[in-house]
Amino acid sequence: MISGWLCISLVSTGLADDREVAKLRREVDQLKAVIESQRRELEELRNRLSTSQHPISADKGTSRQNSLTFYGFLRADAIWDTGQTNNAQTPFFIHSPARPGTNRTGNRQFTVHPRLTRLGFNWASGQSLFGLLKPTAKFEIDWQNAQRLTPESRPIPRIRHAYFELLGRDWNLLVGQTWDLISPLFPSPNDDTLMWNAGNLGDRRPQIRFTYAPSGEPWQWALALGLTGAVDAKDLDGNGVFDGEDSGLPTLQTRFAYRIDEGTLGIWSHIAWEQTTTPVGGSTRFVGYSLGLDWSWDLGKGWSLRGEGWIGRNLSDVRGGIGQGVLNGREVQSRGGWLELGKQIAPDMRVSVGFTFDDPKDRDVPPTPVPPAANAFAFGRILNSAYYIHYRLRLKPALELGANYLYWRTRWRGQPSGTDHRFNFFVQQNF
Repeated sequence: MISGWLCISLVSTGLADDREVAKLRREVDQLKAVIESQRRELEELRNRLSTSQHPISADKGTSRQNSLTFYGFLRADAIWDTGQTNNAQTPFFIHSPARPGTNRTGNRQFTVHPRLTRLGFNWASGQSLFGLLKPTAKFEIDWQNAQRLTPESRPIPRIRHAYFELLGRDWNLLVGQTWDLISPLFPSPNDDTLMWNAGNLGDRRPQIRFTYAPSGEPWQWALALGLTGAVDAKDLDGNGVFDGEDSGLPTLQTRFAYRIDEGTLGIWSHIAWEQTTTPVGGSTRFVGYSLGLDWSWDLGKGWSLRGEGWIGRNLSDVRGGIGQGVLNGREVQSRGGWLELGKQIAPDMRVSVGFTFDDPKDRDVPPTPVPPAANAFAFGRILNSAYYIHYRLRLKPALELGANYLYWRTRWRGQPSGTDHRFNFFVQQNF
């Protein structure tokens, strides 16, 4: 119709001939083809988004629509160790060859598991609370329980995240279980335990968190009140009551972060109180604290530098001190951190190398008891460190392959050090 009108108009004014009319028809036909191609591409994109996010509407009206988005992945890991870890699937340190039941000449371990398989959903309300706040929620589980209380073919689900959040313009309020506010980064290898007790602090715990991030500003600040003992379940006097709950006070955590063009720098701290009914080592009150830095830097041309550094004491509830918080009534002081250099070789390929360590003060850690004492090798760890290489490849549409190598060493006070070459291979299908 458009081409016909143009032709009649041009002929009537004497400005067109048959060749010009044919040329105009071709150009209009090409324009129609481009428009139709763009329409099909937009329709295909809409279908992909709806398939990948799986939205479920609670209300028909668009202004009141709730959304429920499922996500997760299926994953399998194969792990081979040359040394004996405390747990082949959830390693925190390497046993000394002097430990009973440990072979001095070879402690090879091999395990295969799907426990890191993950399932979760995000929920968002289409309505605002008081016209100002948007309610959201997250729930996420996997099957990586360190206890391994059931046969390996019957792992028990583990809650990773379960929280409700109110989002404002410049602030948000979170209630439930999620990551600790301190130590927000983690090294690339060892997805089983994230190098906890070996230089990386922080875990997940029930908490109430307030975050203030003013729009247009490069900084943000957050404060959290959490459950003390959520990780180490410390009960020093053995009265059946967690010492953190017995204190009547929450763990306090705070972090201030500043963002610049090349990256982000954060400073954070926490303090926690514990109390026993009967004295332990002459004391009934114990305090744990940390002070740390985190940084994430873009070096250009695909290179990046990330890491954390910290000091503190009585850190077992935040995965520090190699899991040694209070020994013989003494709060164990420690320092540690990690540093990682990464290279994005291609859009779907990344390689990282790094070093991580946790170094308790030797004087705070009693020598390892001589076997066959009942608590032999329950403590005595004075340095936990690892060098590592991490490789990850993402294949379309959503398949990932990865490999990690760690040279891991744990020093024991009064006993030979434990060493391990750890090889981890995994395949992961995202959805």
